[in-house]
Amino acid sequence: MKKTFSKAIGVLLTASLLAGCGAATEAPKATTAAPSASSESKADNASSSAEPEITLTLSHQMAESHSINTTANHFADLVKEKSGGTMAVDVYASATLGTETENLQALTNGTLDMAIIAAEFYANYVDEAGILCLPYMYDSYDDCYEKLNSEAGDRIKEMILEKTNVRPLDYYVLAFRQIFTVDREIKNVDDMAGLIIRIPDSTTYKTTFSQLGAAPTAVAWGETYTALDTGVVSAVENIPESIMSASMQEVCKYVNVTNHLIAPTTISISNQVYESLTEEQQNILIEAAAEACEFGKNMTAENSDANFASLEGAGLTVIETDVESMKNAIKYEEYTCAQSDAGKEILSLLGK
Repeated sequence: MKKTFSKAIGVLLTASLLAGCGAATEAPKATTAAPSASSESKADNASSSAEPEITLTLSHQMAESHSINTTANHFADLVKEKSGGTMAVDVYASATLGTETENLQALTNGTLDMAIIAAEFYANYVDEAGILCLPYMYDSYDDCYEKLNSEAGDRIKEMILEKTNVRPLDYYVLAFRQIFTVDREIKNVDDMAGLIIRIPDSTTYKTTFSQLGAAPTAVAWGETYTALDTGVVSAVENIPESIMSASMQEVCKYVNVTNHLIAPTTISISNQVYESLTEEQQNILIEAAAEACEFGKNMTAENSDANFASLEGAGLTVIETDVESMKNAIKYEEYTCAQSDAGKEILSLLGK
């Protein structure tokens, strides 16, 4: 018998927010009903001769053209291959099933099977997860990959599972983030003063940009283009690919090369769903996630130069920011995530 998880998620989420040490975020009011099987963003798993016994739904925020969507669909293909067609993963892009905050709450409640959840969202409930998003933590993509797959990364996975009932299967390395501005060049940290910059809903990001002198403002990703266009914010920080896929190069004039952080994301599953699977099915998901995340990391590194070229081709002016002035403004000891004994130990394991 075919078993389908969470295919219709249009339910009111009334569960209270998770108890955690980070600043609270609002509980989602509702998730969005899943689209029909003809949706372009749904993974096509029908080619296998075996009828799927289990179909899982995976949500993420990015456009279908984004590498996150490519990686998510690669994960779905791996699951299908490794299970001999008895497991399927349907991928829904572009926040079709809600924002990242809503997705995380739905995973916690067991009303969504899987999602791509960035580490900064976990940091709202598990302070120490914010360590993975600290500025200037990683020297390169390989350095980030090695640190995430170390004892420190495993410790944080365990803490996330304990406090959120969500299980990160693996970490996915995204590109170095840059600052994109509407009308201001960021030549050094002094130019950050008073800059109204869009950030994700994350205590870690708020601390980072406050230390840099900016005025960080949380805005949902899907609302950021309009916020830039109408002057609600005058800057956004993200990876070049995400800016291009959301057409924000149309409303930004400068890309300021700050390389201020790598914000790793995760392929995550509701633990309620995970525990309902057989051990063999669990292992298939773990193996597929590891392979998909390595695939994603390699794609991140390979596409880095091309993405900058695309920005320049779109007319943005590249500003080489004085990175040392930015680094000198950062004080790790002021982050909540670095103040607990566990946080200090994880920082030490990461060589900081």
